[in-house]
Amino acid sequence: MRLPELNTDGYLAPGIYLASLEEVLERFGAGSPPREQQGNLLSLIVESARKYPTIKRVLLWGSFVSSKPEPGDLDYSIVADPRHRSVRIEPEDERFFVPFTARLRYGVDPSYLMLYEYPLESYIELMDILCHDRRRCPRCIVEVSCYGDED
Repeated sequence: MRLPELNTDGYLAPGIYLASLEEVLERFGAGSPPREQQGNLLSLIVESARKYPTIKRVLLWGSFVSSKPEPGDLDYSIVADPRHRSVRIEPEDERFFVPFTARLRYGVDPSYLMLYEYPLESYIELMDILCHDRRRCPRCIVEVSCYGDED
């Protein structure tokens, strides 16, 4: 499934869109040095996530998944299953998956969250929070599976 076209404001219509890493990089990770840097960062995040079977998806929103020529940062959250709480994150991966370290190292969105799929009610509630911006306006989320479309 291909991502739809951007609307006249330069964003995807509000909703949650599943996309491959390759599609996201092709669509949003090129065209300017900031886009290329953030695309490279996203590649590193997904590559590191694949080391941990408990990390399932990376959610993206904000200016990176827009037409903005030079987005300010890469806004992302991690979706993990509950067993992830007991997983030891390797020191080289803390820069992506430990919120404080990720903020210091890359300036990711201060609302960086670790989302758990279950219980389903909690997952839905947190997804609803992410699907709205600070002004409570609906926005898009691009969901990248760490293991391909089958996950």
